[in-house]
Amino acid sequence: MNASYLSSRKIMDDILFKRFYSKNMGISFFYNSSLLPQDESSSDDANYSLNLRNNDLQFNLIKLSNEANVGLRIFGLEKGLKSSLGDIEILIEDVKIQSHEINDNKTAYTTSIYPSESGNIKIKRFLVSHDGQGYLLAFQNKVEQFESEESQDTFDTILDTFKFLK
Repeated sequence: MNASYLSSRKIMDDILFKRFYSKNMGISFFYNSSLLPQDESSSDDANYSLNLRNNDLQFNLIKLSNEANVGLRIFGLEKGLKSSLGDIEILIEDVKIQSHEINDNKTAYTTSIYPSESGNIKIKRFLVSHDGQGYLLAFQNKVEQFESEESQDTFDTILDTFKFLK
């Protein structure tokens, strides 16, 4: 065996993945095991939201309520996504719609900066509607780390493996 093979094998062995599967949320995906679930929500919210975190690197997922799904149908993905932005967030990418972005579903996405005393946070959001059920996905990290290989690999793994159960 050559040194290059051993080196890349060591890297692959160091990256372990976990599978998130939830019948209540109707989704599954794989994620880097360095992301740990944050238990900040009540037990009722646990059926509708997820927060995975490794320091400043975060992935948040919300299954929209029935009321929010009605609004999504009436106002559309673009306005729905804009309504998820915080008051002090700075939009750095216009909201765009792309067909077949997440698991063959029409998806709105945008990128923003959230100013913070501890450093600015860059957030990439996706709003997807699957059979009338909306899901908000948000990837975030400090601005200077957002484009790093670690961040992008983490985000890509989730997006590439994201599946709806029905």
